[in-house]
Amino acid sequence: MHVDNYLKGVEKRIENDNVWILSNKKGFKKILKELKHIGVIRISSISGTDVGENIEVIYHLIHKNRTINIRVPVDKKNHTIETITDIYPGANLFERELSEMLGIHIKRHPNLRRLFLAHDSPKNPLRRS
Repeated sequence: MHVDNYLKGVEKRIENDNVWILSNKKGFKKILKELKHIGVIRISSISGTDVGENIEVIYHLIHKNRTINIRVPVDKKNHTIETITDIYPGANLFERELSEMLGIHIKRHPNLRRLFLAHDSPKNPLRRS
C-alpha cells in the first residue's frame, strides 16, 4: 500500500506538505506501525506541549517531501503512554526528553534515565503548574 492510499482512509488535516492526524493513546501505535509497514521509515522528532488539562504529544515523521504529524492528547492525571522504540528505535532520545521535561511516563521504554537535567533540577520544567 502506498502512503497516499493509506492516508485516504484516515481522518486528517492537510496544510501544504504537512499531514496532521489526531489519535488517542490506544490507537496511535497502530497508526505508526501501519505507516512504518508501508514505507514511512524516518521519525524526525517527538514534541510535547502542556495545553492545560492535557499534554499534547506529537510524533513527527518524514516521508519523501511530506511531514506526517500524529497528535496524541495525554491526560496529566494519567500521564502514561507506550514507547514506540519497538517501531522506531530512533525515538529513544526523543522519548527520554519528553519524560524528563514534561513528566510523561513512557511505558516499556528501554532506558528512561535523565538526559539533560541534573538530579537536583526541578522536575518537569516544561509543565505549566
